[in-house]
Amino acid sequence: MSVIFHFKRIFILTLAIALFCTGCVSSKQNSVNLVPAKQLLNDAAFTQFDSYAIERPADIFFLDEDALAFIAESTTGLQSDEERIARLIHRIFARSELDLIYEASANTVASETFKNASANCLSLSIMTYAMAKQAGFRTDFQIVDIPEYWTRRAGYSLLNGHINLRIQAKIRNTVKTFYEDSFVVDFDPPSRSNRLSTSYVSEQTVLAMFYNNKGADALLKQNDELAYAYLREAVLADDSYAGAWVNLGLLYRKKGLTDLAMRSYKRAINLDDDYSTAWENLAVLYQQLGDVKAASEINARLEAKRNSNPFYHQMLAEIDRDEGRLDNSILHYEKAIKLNDKQHQLYYGLAAVYFQKGDLASSQRFLKLAKRKAGKSRAADIYLGKLSALSSYISSTEHN
Repeated sequence: MSVIFHFKRIFILTLAIALFCTGCVSSKQNSVNLVPAKQLLNDAAFTQFDSYAIERPADIFFLDEDALAFIAESTTGLQSDEERIARLIHRIFARSELDLIYEASANTVASETFKNASANCLSLSIMTYAMAKQAGFRTDFQIVDIPEYWTRRAGYSLLNGHINLRIQAKIRNTVKTFYEDSFVVDFDPPSRSNRLSTSYVSEQTVLAMFYNNKGADALLKQNDELAYAYLREAVLADDSYAGAWVNLGLLYRKKGLTDLAMRSYKRAINLDDDYSTAWENLAVLYQQLGDVKAASEINARLEAKRNSNPFYHQMLAEIDRDEGRLDNSILHYEKAIKLNDKQHQLYYGLAAVYFQKGDLASSQRFLKLAKRKAGKSRAADIYLGKLSALSSYISSTEHN
C-alpha cells in the first residue's frame, strides 16, 4: 500500500503518500484550464480542521537569536562573499553531521530545526535557505530528479522526493549578473554524487511541500482533520504542486468522497501526466468503484514502467518481508541488486531477511557486503556495529 511525502501507502490496496525528503513531482505542467483550488476543497466534511494552529509562512522561515548569532559567527571577518558562503555551508554541515539525526518525519520550521537533534532534508534545506538569505546571498530551491524511491514507515510504503539549494554571491553595485561561482547544498550524499538533473522551484512550492509533509504525517497517524488542515494549506500555497493533490485525494477516498478523490487525482495527472503515484492512486479508486478494466490497464502500464527501477523492487521486498513472505522478499532484493549493485541498503535488506529466516551465515555475509558498499559513510559505522552484535549472537548460539 502507498502514501505521499514530497520527499509513503495506506489501507487495503495501494495508496501513495507523496513525501518530500522525507514523491518528487516534476515541474512540468500540461496547458490545461484548471478550476480554482478552492472548488476542490470540502471544509464541510472536516468540521474541526480550523481548530488547529497551522504554521504561517513567516514562522516556517523564522530564525531565532541563536541562529542569527550562528550566521554572524560564520560570516564575519572574511574578505569575499564566496569565502563567507563556503564558511557558512561548512559550519552548517559540520553542525548537522555532529549534532543532528536524520529523521524522515521531522518536519520542522527553521528555528526548531536549528535547536532540535533531528531533521529531514526538507527541514534542513529550509533552515539553510533562511540562513543564506539572512546573510545576504541569493538562494534558490531546486527539485532533484531522483528515480521513484520508497521507504517503509509504520507499515506503509512512502514515496520520497528530494530537494537541495543553490547559493550564490549577492549582486554588487550596478552589476546585473550573478557570479558564475555558486554552491550547491545537498544533505543527501547519493544525490550529490549521482549528478542528477535539477529544476528551480519557488518558495511557495516549498511551503506547499512543507504543509504536504505535515499532512502526510497526520494521515499516517489517522488524524484526518489535521491532515485536511495541512493539505488544504498546501494546495492554497501552490495549487500546481501535484503531490498535495494526490494526498488530498487519498484523504477524500478514505472519507468516502469518491468524486472529489477522482477530481484530485486527475488534477495531479493534469499537472504532470507522468506522475506514477497519481496514476497508482487513480487505479485504486477505479478498483474500489468496480471499474476493474481501467484499474488493470493503469497497473499494467505502471508495472512495465517500474520493473527496471531497483527501488521499486526494494519496496516490494520490504512489503513482502513485513507480511512474512520472506522467500519472495529475497527474490525482489536479488532483482534490485541485479539492476543496481551499488546500493548498500539493498544488501542490508537481504541481511535482515536472512536473519529473520534464521540463516545467520547468509545474514552476516550480506551485512559485510552492505558495510563494504557503504564506503566511509555513517551507514558503514552503523553496519559495523550490527556486524559486531551479530557475531556475538552467533557465538552465543554456537555455545548453547
